[in-house]
Amino acid sequence: MDTKFKDKYGDWAIITGASSGIGVEFAHQIAEKGLNVVLVARRKELLDSLAAELSAKYKVECKILSADLSKDGFQFDILDATKDLEVGLLVNNAGMNCEGHFYRGSLERNLQMLQLNTKAPFILAYEFGKQFISRGKGGIIFTSSISAFNANPYLSHYAATKAYILSLAESMNYEFKDKNVDVIAVCPGMTKSEMTKGMKDGPMLMEAAPVVKITLDNLGKEAYVVPGFLNKAQVFLSSRLLSRDNAKSLSGALLKKVLPATNKKKKEN
Repeated sequence: MDTKFKDKYGDWAIITGASSGIGVEFAHQIAEKGLNVVLVARRKELLDSLAAELSAKYKVECKILSADLSKDGFQFDILDATKDLEVGLLVNNAGMNCEGHFYRGSLERNLQMLQLNTKAPFILAYEFGKQFISRGKGGIIFTSSISAFNANPYLSHYAATKAYILSLAESMNYEFKDKNVDVIAVCPGMTKSEMTKGMKDGPMLMEAAPVVKITLDNLGKEAYVVPGFLNKAQVFLSSRLLSRDNAKSLSGALLKKVLPATNKKKKEN
């Protein structure tokens, strides 16, 4: 148990997108620090399994909430489920991707991504941020991406949603600092998760554990973190050394080669 962390952010943390990848790792590392957790995702069976594991391993309480954050009004279920809990930490981790040509995904799927990646985390930060400010302590974590730092052809819509999240987190970090509420965005590169399933392991494909650890270690210290040396180097190159236009062109050329969906037409139902 991390007594200092628990005193600042306890007793309860909400983690969205908790059923896989980075969300599962956030659940483990936060529970290890002694906080009880509210696990939010769509797949109840995965949440049930994770809750049982966390309770047995860390001796914490776990509540699960099967919810689709891409649907309007999702927040009412979360607010109702947590109304009697002292939530002190919000992890806005749920998200989705639709890589490839701009028209690869249907309009419905792209609007779903817009809701899940931007609208949902804003709503939760708005609602729980008020509670944290009134209590005089708390923390909010956003999962952004290294794609947030420059334009990314073939990841155009996804990168734009993550740029929104990074900007939101940085601004909230400044505004909330004098309220004793910490806000941070983590900007990972490719991380082992369901979205990267099938990719070959390599230096650019990070484990989730160090991504989460650097985020929790820097909560209250930084407005954003970029995990991994190679990811830091990529962000430095694209945002400091290259012009915005050159960074866009380099990113587009690389992604055009890497992503099969940019080179062939694919119909989605």
